[in-house]
Amino acid sequence: MITRLVRGGLAAALAVTTLTVAAATVATAAPTAVAATVSGPNVTVTQAGNYPIFPVDNTNFGVTWKSTGTTDVTGVTRLTVDLPPGLTTTGALMYSTPYDYTFTQTVSPDGRRLEAVFTGTRAPGRSDFMKVQVSSHGTRPSGVITVTAANKDDVDPSDNVSRYLLGSGLQAPVTPAAPAVTALAPSTGPAVGGTAVTITGTGLTNGFALFGNTPASGSCTDTACVVTAPAGSGTVPVTLVTPGGSAATPTGFTYTP
Repeated sequence: MITRLVRGGLAAALAVTTLTVAAATVATAAPTAVAATVSGPNVTVTQAGNYPIFPVDNTNFGVTWKSTGTTDVTGVTRLTVDLPPGLTTTGALMYSTPYDYTFTQTVSPDGRRLEAVFTGTRAPGRSDFMKVQVSSHGTRPSGVITVTAANKDDVDPSDNVSRYLLGSGLQAPVTPAAPAVTALAPSTGPAVGGTAVTITGTGLTNGFALFGNTPASGSCTDTACVVTAPAGSGTVPVTLVTPGGSAATPTGFTYTP
């Protein structure tokens, strides 16, 4: 059957295929797979936006983290952004309202690493967004931008790492290794905080320590984290949190008067 359309004096033909149901099999599209909702609190991190393409020098890309489980995500969610050689950042701009959260960030001296601490409660479906400002300094950038998210109660680490290869696109997802903690030393310090504490183990990359529910400043390699105990009182549990999960230290930390 041919349907003819006339517009502005010009004729156009639109061919329409007639299906005879009784005599032919009608093809149907394959059903779209729907990811199962994770039972419990879950954070998913993604990235997208205006990545630097030579000769464009100063631009930004977005990092989004979303509560995608069946229960609220609460407490501290820590985000990291690692840039390849040639790219630097001066920090991120936060885009999320209402202001029912706290947000702090630090940038490494070489400008290639951003660490952000987001504290708030997010019901399933709620998301937050920041724009990371980047510069390629007049060069043609290459390499991978890696973004991670970590929350103590997150039950699914498979969506906690996002990798973008400049000039190519998003890479296949990777599931980071779960952390294992073997020791904490020293295990005591003054109530005002400030004690340098070393946590050892494996799988600690991109981790952070919680003294009770308070995050400690510091840095981690794969086998050790050196952090500064925050102020506190009594004896508090210490938890090492990474994009791959969380692990409690063998002993807590005791604050002395």
